[in-house]
Amino acid sequence: MDYFTIKQQYYTGNFEQALQEVAKHNKVQDDTLLFYKGKCLVALGKYESMGEDDILSNAFDKYAAFLSSKKLNELEQISSGIGSLYVLNLLASAQAINGDFDAALKTCNVGLDSEEEHGRSELVLLTVQIALLDKQYSMASAVLQHHASTRENYSNDDEIIINLAESYVNFATGKEVTGSNFYFYEELCQTFPSWKTQLGLLCLHLQQSHIPEAQSIIELLESEYYQQQAEYARIYTPDLLANKITLTIMQGEKADDLRSELRDLKPEHPLCRDYQANNVKFDEIVARYA
Repeated sequence: MDYFTIKQQYYTGNFEQALQEVAKHNKVQDDTLLFYKGKCLVALGKYESMGEDDILSNAFDKYAAFLSSKKLNELEQISSGIGSLYVLNLLASAQAINGDFDAALKTCNVGLDSEEEHGRSELVLLTVQIALLDKQYSMASAVLQHHASTRENYSNDDEIIINLAESYVNFATGKEVTGSNFYFYEELCQTFPSWKTQLGLLCLHLQQSHIPEAQSIIELLESEYYQQQAEYARIYTPDLLANKITLTIMQGEKADDLRSELRDLKPEHPLCRDYQANNVKFDEIVARYA
C-alpha cells in the first residue's frame, strides 16, 4: 500500500488532511493506517477509542489514558513482550513525556534491535528526537547514520521521516543552517504550507538572525487565514509564543508579557521550564556570594 500522502500530510502537521487520506482505506485492516489515524486524532485532541480489540488499538487507548493521568502502568503492561514497533513507539513517547529519557531510549533500542520493519523509520525519528531532548547529540547522529547505512533503499513513503530526523539533528548541532536544512523547510512551506512547516522555517530564520524574515512569518501565522485554523492554532500557538520571545529578546526588547502569556497557556513548555531552571540557578549563585 502507498502511504506517501498520509505521511506527507501527517509530518507537515496537516492532521485533518492525513485523516481524510486514511479514511479512503477504511475497509483495510492495516497497522500503519491505524497508527497514523491514532496519532492524528491524539494530536487534534479528538481521540476517544479505536473501538477495536487488537494490540495496537488497545495500546492507543492506554496511551490516550496516559496523556491524562501520566500513569504508565497499563501502557507498560500491554506493551510487555510485544514486537510491534508502533506499540513500542507509543510506550517510548509516553516515557519521554514523563521525562524518563533513559527508559524511553531503552524502549526504542529494543525495537531498533529487532528484525521488525514496519514502523522502523518512525521509531528512528522518535529515537533521534528523544536523544536530542536528552542533549545526546552524538547518539542522535549515530542512530540516523546507522539507519541510513543499513537501509539505503528505504521507501519513498519514509523519505520525509528520515529528512525530518536529519533536519532535527542539523538544527540542534547548528549544521546546514543556510544549506540543505533551510531549503528543506523552505520547500515544505511551499508544497505543504502549515503551522508546523512555517514554524520550522521561522526557527531557521531566527538561528541565522534573519529578523525581518522571522517577523514576516510571525505576522503570517497571526493573520486571519492561519488564526481561523482553530485546531492548529490551539496546538501550535505555544511554539509561536516561544519564537516570539526569542525574536523579542534578539531585538533588545523585554519579553516579560510574552513569557507570562506562554506560562499561562502551557506552563510545561520547554522554554518555561528552562527559564525557571535558570532563574533558580541564578538565585543560588546570588545567595552564595551575597
